[in-house]
Amino acid sequence: MAEPVHPYGEYGIALRALGTGRNTLGILLFICVITQVIGFLLVRFSTEPYTGSNPVVATTPSAAHRPASQPAVTTVSGVFVVDENPAQNQWTGGQTVENYGAARWLTDAQGRKLNLRSEWATTYYLAAPVTQQIGVITAALQVILIFLTWILILAARAPGSAHMTRGLIASVILLFIVLPWQSLLPGFPIPGVLYSANELINTLIVVFLPPPGQGINFDQRLLIVIRYVLWPVIAMVVMLMIAERFRAGIRQAIGHPLQSIIDGERRQTAAQSQTRKQGIGI
Repeated sequence: MAEPVHPYGEYGIALRALGTGRNTLGILLFICVITQVIGFLLVRFSTEPYTGSNPVVATTPSAAHRPASQPAVTTVSGVFVVDENPAQNQWTGGQTVENYGAARWLTDAQGRKLNLRSEWATTYYLAAPVTQQIGVITAALQVILIFLTWILILAARAPGSAHMTRGLIASVILLFIVLPWQSLLPGFPIPGVLYSANELINTLIVVFLPPPGQGINFDQRLLIVIRYVLWPVIAMVVMLMIAERFRAGIRQAIGHPLQSIIDGERRQTAAQSQTRKQGIGI
């Protein structure tokens, strides 16, 4: 029968170190996913990111007719991006969006139509790829650490391999769910949970700037909710399942110090009793 390893033995220390690493990666991945969900909900349902609270193409204002209290704007090929800076009251029509650090998003032929405030666009332009890359890396490293923990449990002949096997399978499934297949394999029918800045802005174009005379229908709205809300929620549920399986496996594999002492005394007593019986038999 498999017996737990001592928590302060070689195997016990190694298992606890692997457990700490996996838990840290799990928390980072959870933060990345929930950050993207919150980011989508903010940009989708909040009116703050848009010019005058309306996601429409801005017209070219005249400097002579521009009110002094109107927020400063930045011109990009005749389209203006709001710069909500109360301290800036001067006309900045000659500036470019590159000065705000979100050139790709704001100068995109479609993205600039949304007239996102420069602060919001910069934040999303930086946060989306960072959370996507960190999420993919942590999901992959989590699979490796769980696999190493499973191997170590088998090598130590300790209990808990069944829980760890289930956790390993779930972590592989989670890696498949998280990977941005829409970027790696264009046309792949199942998108990854983590979206990129370009994917987000393309979705906003569909929602807020549909073709003339065509509104977004219920099926499109449902698919968007599934893609950006329900799909990440499923991923977070899988994360919790992995955390629980991993915790149960580690708990079985590493014995409590007091339990280890009791088991050691029991084994010693059993060995002495066996030796005594053999002596009587002789």
